[in-house]
Amino acid sequence: MASEFRNRAEMEGSELPDELRAMFASYREALPDRDPGADFMPQLWSRIDSRRSVSFNFGRLAKGFVSVALASCLAMSVLFLTPVTQKSPIYGATYLDALASDLSDDVMDVELSHVGEPL
Repeated sequence: MASEFRNRAEMEGSELPDELRAMFASYREALPDRDPGADFMPQLWSRIDSRRSVSFNFGRLAKGFVSVALASCLAMSVLFLTPVTQKSPIYGATYLDALASDLSDDVMDVELSHVGEPL
């Protein structure tokens, strides 16, 4: 790619002023093309992986929290939506049943208090 750029610059160089051509030449000499070595790609991937590791760990942590939240929501919905099989007698009785039971206790007290008295 750099060689294509150089060829294009050389072809267009005839149209450029001498000062600009001299500046481009000094620029090319100051920054020569680097040829990648044998371990260019492994070094590149190690740098990429080191930058991705932080975001990858955060993503795993977020997925874990979402999974725990989903499991707890499902467990709570099962607990709250299942009917209670054991009913308490207080809540199972109606208002009239409660009054009748109170009234029968009072009647029993009155009858027991009259048992010991002569008629």
